[in-house]
Amino acid sequence: MISLFRNSSFRWLRNGELRAGRSLLKILLLICVVEACGINSCSMVNLENDIGDNEHASFEKLLNNHPELDSVANIVYDSVSSHSDTNLYSQQLALFAEVFVLAQRKYINMLSPERLIAGALSGVKKIQANRMHGESKSPEIVMLTIIEHMISNLDAHSAYLPPEVYEQAKARRRGRFGGVGVQVKVENGLIRCIAAIEGAPAQRAGIEAGDRISHIDGEPVSGMNLRQAVERMRGPPGSTVLIRVLRGRDSQSFSFRIVREVIHVESVRARLEGDIGYVQIHTFSEQTYRSMYDAINEFSSRQGHFLKGLVIDLRDNPGGLLDQALKVSDAFLAEGEIVSTIGRDNNQVRRFRANPQDIAFGIPIAILINGGSASASEIVSGALKDHGRAIVLGERSFGKGSVQTVMPLGNGQGALRLTTALYFTPSGKSIQVHGIEPDIVSENERSVSRENNLDNYLSAQGPLPRSSGELLQHACPHAASVDDPILTCAFSTLRRRNVFHELDSYR
Repeated sequence: MISLFRNSSFRWLRNGELRAGRSLLKILLLICVVEACGINSCSMVNLENDIGDNEHASFEKLLNNHPELDSVANIVYDSVSSHSDTNLYSQQLALFAEVFVLAQRKYINMLSPERLIAGALSGVKKIQANRMHGESKSPEIVMLTIIEHMISNLDAHSAYLPPEVYEQAKARRRGRFGGVGVQVKVENGLIRCIAAIEGAPAQRAGIEAGDRISHIDGEPVSGMNLRQAVERMRGPPGSTVLIRVLRGRDSQSFSFRIVREVIHVESVRARLEGDIGYVQIHTFSEQTYRSMYDAINEFSSRQGHFLKGLVIDLRDNPGGLLDQALKVSDAFLAEGEIVSTIGRDNNQVRRFRANPQDIAFGIPIAILINGGSASASEIVSGALKDHGRAIVLGERSFGKGSVQTVMPLGNGQGALRLTTALYFTPSGKSIQVHGIEPDIVSENERSVSRENNLDNYLSAQGPLPRSSGELLQHACPHAASVDDPILTCAFSTLRRRNVFHELDSYR
């Protein structure tokens, strides 16, 4: 059947005899799909409940409406090693149809078919160019390239997640992922190693705190943001990554080939600083709220409930799970809205509200943020700032105020991550691009990559507001000479008795 499909319909399509070609193509494609999958198992039932009217997403229907997609079918077919492999061929076309329809129905902005098709065809052109240089790819890689071009063109955070990437993403949400085990930050265009996790591959290989990563797998990190660099270092356990670092004042260069392992992330670290509790949240994984709750209980038991304040350090925290951001915010709010989201229809508003319980019993809170604080970190800092529950110190945050929904795809084909809404703080301010403005501002001259430096970022709603916070050197002149002036200022601010009066003066 596939041979007839190839030799008849597609030859006619290329010769321009579209009417006859399309008619036969529709019949043969449908027969191929039914033969390969079975009528029941091939139905795209994973398009979520509200796709409506039992509408069946199929490549055959898309091709009927958009004949220019025949080039997608052609190039996938050319990559099939055996012309009798109808199953693999039809699976890839079914995957394309499912992603296409989901994007049209779920993306935050209305999408024309022409925009999606243009993205897909740019992927086809890339594959064709690679083939001219002798590169040959499997049907799965061909379709991955086509879908990536179609979806990544939408915005900076929408993406197709192939099965292995989807599994890694789920592992990261659980606080376990394949990686090398380093904590890093962006500094002067390079990725600086803050710490190598004890016993992890990076430490065993010889990477040290203070090392500056210059290349990952031969690619310079200059121009990468923190998320991009971290993603390149992560990967399936057992795979290898080549990391080049610069060390010391003389910038001696060292290269390390490291085998990735499953890394168990400690999302929360906590300690007592006299009468003030310090909680550092590295990421919002499934364990974050419970770990934070346990740490604060431990503080209270050791101090006899006489804590003078609490510092929550969200610097360089890239975000994570929304439900954990809500729980962390709710832990310190007795009432009111935490965050709201608005989707493609302005009537699609979701409001998340706090329950009447404050686990910190009203003690003063300071939140630390910087340009690497994104997403869930911005939800927490924005909520506690707007309610006057915390004073925020540091730099304007990253500005990732968009909501991504991860939609599993049929037949174990991974997932589609689509931007579906925008976040707004309790006062109604959009987080997108704007970020969260601190009450006490550190004027740092380092170059920071933020949301509006990403390709295809979603634009802000309204002009970027000017900072109205007090400068750090005015609020805490004594902190200028210490290693961590923001943290020092947070401690001294919390120890002042009139901290909540000061909070009001910052608003």
